[in-house]
Amino acid sequence: MRSMADIRLSAIVDNALDGLISINELGIIEHFNPACERIFGYRADEVIGKNIKMLMPEPYHSEHDGYLSHYRKTGEAKIIGTAGREVSAKRKDGSVFPMDLSISAFELEDGLHFSGVIRDITARKQAEEKNALLAAVVASSDDAIISKRLDGTILSWNAGAERLFGYSAAEIIGRHVSVLIPENLRKEEEYIIGRLRQGKSVDHYETARLHKNGRHIDLSLTVSPIHNEAGDIVGASKIARDITAQKKAAAELRRYNIALERSNKELDDFAYIASHDLKEPLRGLFNNAKFLEKDYKDKLDAEGVGRLQRLGYLTQRMETLVNDLLYFSRLGRQELAIQDTDLNAVIRDIESMMEMTLTEQNAIISIPKPLPEIVCDKTRITEIFRNLITNAIKYNNQEKKIIEIGYLDAVKTKTGIEKQVFYVRDNGIGIEEGFHEEIFRIFKRLNEEDDSKKGTGVGLTFVRKIVERHGGRIWLESTPGKGATFYFTINQGAAYEAAA
Repeated sequence: MRSMADIRLSAIVDNALDGLISINELGIIEHFNPACERIFGYRADEVIGKNIKMLMPEPYHSEHDGYLSHYRKTGEAKIIGTAGREVSAKRKDGSVFPMDLSISAFELEDGLHFSGVIRDITARKQAEEKNALLAAVVASSDDAIISKRLDGTILSWNAGAERLFGYSAAEIIGRHVSVLIPENLRKEEEYIIGRLRQGKSVDHYETARLHKNGRHIDLSLTVSPIHNEAGDIVGASKIARDITAQKKAAAELRRYNIALERSNKELDDFAYIASHDLKEPLRGLFNNAKFLEKDYKDKLDAEGVGRLQRLGYLTQRMETLVNDLLYFSRLGRQELAIQDTDLNAVIRDIESMMEMTLTEQNAIISIPKPLPEIVCDKTRITEIFRNLITNAIKYNNQEKKIIEIGYLDAVKTKTGIEKQVFYVRDNGIGIEEGFHEEIFRIFKRLNEEDDSKKGTGVGLTFVRKIVERHGGRIWLESTPGKGATFYFTINQGAAYEAAA
């Protein structure tokens, strides 16, 4: 009959949180408590009577019998009597895990026995590895990473902080964070601490701090609360990134944009004034040419009359160029008339206006699927489509000229993916790749034309200007002899309004 003391001891062993295991001098398992069952995954009846090597990975598995034999012969112990030695063990599923092992030896009537206390330290090792990794990240970060108490006392200071602020860790740890804050920004610390006490973070807060030498540094701060094991907020973790260069670049960019806007306005003003002033002498030249032709027609031979007629034609053409230049300058000066626009109705209106040309040129406009309604300047967008359709007819030597107009959710380009894209595609003569950008230059024409249909070379320049005023971009794909496709985007909504 078991004594009360044996019963108590058995209850303690069976309810212990740590694994308790005992073996004889041959390494045969004699006792395996419930905690061991949880740790190793074996039931006690699966291991009792078997060699403890079944719970050991290499090299412990191969070395264990020799170690026991050596101990029996010499009494020399490697780990017996040592508390908390870290070793590896093997579970039933074959997985290896770290554990703390304490072993003691004791003599009974039937010989030498050993008992072991086992604690699975997997969670602790993972936490240590995680902390070591975090420490390495903090130490090697280019950003300044600092921790402090809620009272502002600095607790930690990484190498990034040393580089950014000029203080070594020994110089700054234990001091108040206010040493880094300019006098006029001291109230920021109260705001940050107030948010931290509420459990809130401060993300990418742009401010300034002081270098050891007194120089101001523009920073982006991210500050997060630090909690203890009980969940109480006990401090703050701060990441500081130097944005001095970015701030300087942004200021330079603003100055550049202001100067560019001023320069563009001056160019627009110059184009407007110069073009306006050119029109009067051009009209005078044209009128005088016509007067000479009328008054001296009988006194001039055919060549002289032809030259006067050519002079009249050239002055008219010059006036057309001046008018185009005036219009181009207005495109950059005038506000866009924004409205909801049904592009299907726009194309129908263009077809109606160009009905005679389409018929004479045996050209058809095809729309594979309905076009969307967009927010834009309807008059200007009509000009885009009219110009592209006119070019598709003009530079087309096919018996039947086909112009396809459509809309795509996305188009892959050389620079990425463009979304919400319109296109005008033709089966005309095409354009060599080397001219895909050049054709958008003002007054640039790639083909020689006779006087009866010669253009000024500004149509595509107008198209690009209107597209850009709408916050979009235009490009083309073409192969000579296989037609051309002009793609363009029109930004809508708030983004478009900002661009306009």
